Amino acid sequence: MKRLTTLLLSTGLVISACAAQAQAVTLDGRAFLSTGVSQAGTARPLAPDTQIRLTFNPDGSLGASAGCNSIGGSFRIDQGVLRVEPGGMTEMGCDPVRHAQDDWLIGFLASGPAITLAGNDLALTSGETVVRLVDREVAEPDLPLAGTLWTVDSLRDGDAVSSVPGAAPATVRIAADGTAVFHNGCNEGGAAVTIEGDQIRFTDIVTTDKLCVDIGGDLERAVMAVLGAESLTWAIDAGRLTLDAGPIGLGLQGG
Repeated sequence: MKRLTTLLLSTGLVISACAAQAQAVTLDGRAFLSTGVSQAGTARPLAPDTQIRLTFNPDGSLGASAGCNSIGGSFRIDQGVLRVEPGGMTEMGCDPVRHAQDDWLIGFLASGPAITLAGNDLALTSGETVVRLVDREVAEPDLPLAGTLWTVDSLRDGDAVSSVPGAAPATVRIAADGTAVFHNGCNEGGAAVTIEGDQIRFTDIVTTDKLCVDIGGDLERAVMAVLGAESLTWAIDAGRLTLDAGPIGLGLQGG
């Protein structure tokens, strides 16, 4: 009897440890991309060239998209159920199919789907609908900062973000030896690069002296204002690099 009691106690401790470990699993700071959606066991295709993306931020905010608008809100996990409080949403003029898909995703998230996380695989289940996702870093590994050719495709000025005309490309390539070469939309240049954590500085900047006007000149001024900033942070999300200089910034696509 003593041996049986000891065995039961040991088993109970193992179960309790496993339960505590399961409860410790968190989605904070992770992003997931859909790998498939099914309804009553049958595949439910998404709109062409779209994918569901969910980002669970450490502050409890949730970012979601299904190929059209960016959806915001807050989230919590309550006994294995994802509870989402809808927030704001952008108002992009997408086609009716993608707008309908946005509405479907909002409804699905608001329905309180059961959540299952196994390593890098996430499943959300509501009724007969199952959305399967994989960790974004597995599906789309971050490109390296050094060695990648980064092309500027957006400019930020305060809260306003504008796209860059394709006729005036601006690029940056950072080498492993701490140097960089760039084209700012008008002139070519080079610089020394210092990186400490998420801080980056471009110093000893030199450029050619070609005179540009209109689009090329505007792009040059915007790019150089960021590259020449005293305080500049960087972040990579899959194939995108963000350079943030406080009130201004650049968005760049790797390739």
